[in-house]
Amino acid sequence: MGKNAQMNWEDYRYFLALADTGSFSAAARELDVDHSTVARRVTALETTFGVRLIDRLPKSVTLTVDGKLVAEQGRLAVLAMQAVERVAAGSADHVSGTVCVSAPPALASQIIGPKVRELRQQHPDIDLVLQGETRSTDLNRRQADIALRLSRPQKSAVTVRKLADMPFGFYSAPGYDKPEHVWDFISWDETTANIPQYRWIEERLDGRKVVLRTNDTSIQATAAGSGLGVAILPRFVGDADPRLARLHPDEVFPPREVWMLVHDDLRHAPRIRTVMDFLIKTVAVLKRHAV
Repeated sequence: MGKNAQMNWEDYRYFLALADTGSFSAAARELDVDHSTVARRVTALETTFGVRLIDRLPKSVTLTVDGKLVAEQGRLAVLAMQAVERVAAGSADHVSGTVCVSAPPALASQIIGPKVRELRQQHPDIDLVLQGETRSTDLNRRQADIALRLSRPQKSAVTVRKLADMPFGFYSAPGYDKPEHVWDFISWDETTANIPQYRWIEERLDGRKVVLRTNDTSIQATAAGSGLGVAILPRFVGDADPRLARLHPDEVFPPREVWMLVHDDLRHAPRIRTVMDFLIKTVAVLKRHAV
């Protein structure tokens, strides 16, 4: 790097994404840009440094020795800056500002969404961002301030609290009249093969067909309501859907646990604490579906 050259931190961000993902296309997806933009930014950074940072292969890239050093130091800098941002965000002493909550889509749309109006009435200066998503949100990078997840995380810098168990039941269209031994099932796909309900149903198929696989609860509910087959759905989804009837109410399924996650640096901020209390109260409605 020449003595008058200054690194463009945006170029550096693109390089780190490339270093983490291993290909221009994967980095482009993560950054939501075209792969040529990633290539252009990384080339610009190499020009600024005056060294080659990557070896370009047909479908991937590998870091050069210099590239590995630059990436390693950069990750440390990014972690430090993220920590500064979290501390600054957590130091505000008033109940106002933006709070981003990440939650599974069904919880976000059917449990949390209908109650946001009450939160706004009590705290009009809080701007809530509600993201319905199943991916694991990185609280260190402030992809969200608070996350609701269906399994307990194992991160030491994150405060976790169990909010409720999510009970399940068999659901189909009211007119579905096939005997149980020939039920057609609507189940999860292999991307969600780690969840207890997937394993439960796969172990009990006993020759019966799975006529649809999907990782989306709303699609499962819609398909079951059309008469396609029987789905195992969260009770709060199935009980509220007029297209569905619950079958075998005495059947016991493994529940899923709902956990709330928040970074330790943020949890004492008044606006974060306020939204946490709102979520604790709101998600408690799941307990009523367990009886």
